[in-house]
Amino acid sequence: MRCFIGLDLHSTEKLALDSWRQQALPEVTARNMFNLSEGRAHNEGRGNEGRRGKGKESKGKRRDSGASQPYAVNAANYHMTLSFLGHITHRQHEALVAELDTLIHAPFSLTLDTTGIWNGPKILFAAPQSPPAELMALAKSTRKAARAAAIEVDGKGFSPHVTVIRKATAALPVPLYTPHVEMHASAFHLFESVSTPQGVTYPVRQSWNLKHNMSVREKLRRGINDE
Repeated sequence: MRCFIGLDLHSTEKLALDSWRQQALPEVTARNMFNLSEGRAHNEGRGNEGRRGKGKESKGKRRDSGASQPYAVNAANYHMTLSFLGHITHRQHEALVAELDTLIHAPFSLTLDTTGIWNGPKILFAAPQSPPAELMALAKSTRKAARAAAIEVDGKGFSPHVTVIRKATAALPVPLYTPHVEMHASAFHLFESVSTPQGVTYPVRQSWNLKHNMSVREKLRRGINDE
């Protein structure tokens, strides 16, 4: 299966980020809206192709043009990848779970308060200007766990982000204002990337709670409850 380790956003956080996207980038719509009109045009073209040879060509061009247009990621798919794993075997999966079971990291919060565009994958993302140390340590630990399970992971530096728009280019309008979405991490997850006729989805296959590494007495003193 094709997997990654990451953080999920709570539903209220996803709604807040999507609300920002709709207001700050009103030009970009969800992909399913385009697909609906694309499907109608495609069906009409097939019905008329015997009568109008040029119609098929012109509609084909419109489909090609539309396919390259930026589109908004479904809010349900918002997540922050810690370690991309790619396709893993059953044996690698078992070894990975055993490694992740040993990790102990504290819960943390961050603020998605800046944006950027990566030209390679052509995405517009929201990100924290000042990633917390706990986030960076967790990402490092999950990558180490993946390597211990004989899974090859990207050696590039970790850049925390949440993808908001795909097929983004420099031609995309600058957001009208920057986001300010509080994100609270109390667990990390093993996600699977699943392709469906409606698009890709990222179901959570296993979760690990984040807990403070301190004594019960110290937790009580600080008013911390990991349950």
